[in-house]
Amino acid sequence: MRKIGQILRFLIPVIALAALVVFMTGAGRRERATLEKNKAIVMRYADEVWNKGNMAVADELEATNFIRYIDTVPEGVIRGREADKKFCMGVRTAWPDYHWVPVDVFAQGDKVAIRGAESATFTGQLEGWPAPNGKKIAYESVLIFRIAGGKIVEIRGFYQDLVMMYGMGLKLVPAEQPGK
Repeated sequence: MRKIGQILRFLIPVIALAALVVFMTGAGRRERATLEKNKAIVMRYADEVWNKGNMAVADELEATNFIRYIDTVPEGVIRGREADKKFCMGVRTAWPDYHWVPVDVFAQGDKVAIRGAESATFTGQLEGWPAPNGKKIAYESVLIFRIAGGKIVEIRGFYQDLVMMYGMGLKLVPAEQPGK
């Protein structure tokens, strides 16, 4: 009886440790699978919505309460899936050959960050913008996506705005000095 007690005192911690290792391995795999799934959502969004203009995929991948923080629009924010689709179509109207290539892709938790290379030719007219000049532009961006429930709920975008604006024919002009 004593021998069985000694064996059990040895085996119980060993079994518990083995169970913990199996659990942790599974948790790590699940987390990696979630990160890969989130990256796949963002990569599909980049290609289908932005490169191809397929707004049906935006309906599938963007949450209804979607929000985009972007400094290139006057309000600095675009709220809702429909408003974002309108923004995307406006960009694709001004630059019909718009193309975005993800260069670096990182995922952690519920976020996916992409440094991307964007290029386009300014050939389309858009209300409130200068007349198209046919210039090709290339610039980089960093976008941080937040994913929840398999949907993109938020994007924070940072762009090389000056490169884009110069490509549209806009120039920086010093502000007028008071009293001059």
